Amino acid sequence: MPSDYQLVKDRAVCADDWVYLEDDAALGDAPSIISLDRLRAENEALKARNAPLGVVLRADNQGKQQMGEDVHELAPYLDMVQLVAIEFPVYRNGRGYSNARILREQLGFTGELRATGEVLHDQWQFMERCGFSAFELAPHISLEEFTAALGELSDAYQPAADSQRGALWRRHGL
Repeated sequence: MPSDYQLVKDRAVCADDWVYLEDDAALGDAPSIISLDRLRAENEALKARNAPLGVVLRADNQGKQQMGEDVHELAPYLDMVQLVAIEFPVYRNGRGYSNARILREQLGFTGELRATGEVLHDQWQFMERCGFSAFELAPHISLEEFTAALGELSDAYQPAADSQRGALWRRHGL
């Protein structure tokens, strides 16, 4: 996971209290982000944990699965986690958008939804529309640049997790 980033959450730069942990690392008292594999394997023990818990949804499952981890596998554990980080390994990998919408619209996840990895300028607005509330950004990106990018497009062409229906739907009175 990235170590040199700034966290923008709910359109504000903020400190990141969360720690990404490898599967063999001990869980401390800090808010921790663990793998889906670890969440599945240790879910009973994790239920007794008092510290906040997050999970990272990997796009390539570390070579185990070509299509990445299935967001639906998080469903039984969503009541245990306060944060879901969705990995974007390269800018052209768009599965994270679908995963975000599934989490928000189908699975009803209301916690922090974080975009991590190749999170780029021209994607921020649509990521937010799909339900992302937090972004791990390169340190040189200013909050002003990020906020301006969220308003660059005045209209949407497709529906997302937000309330905009899109130009086509308005054109046809839908």
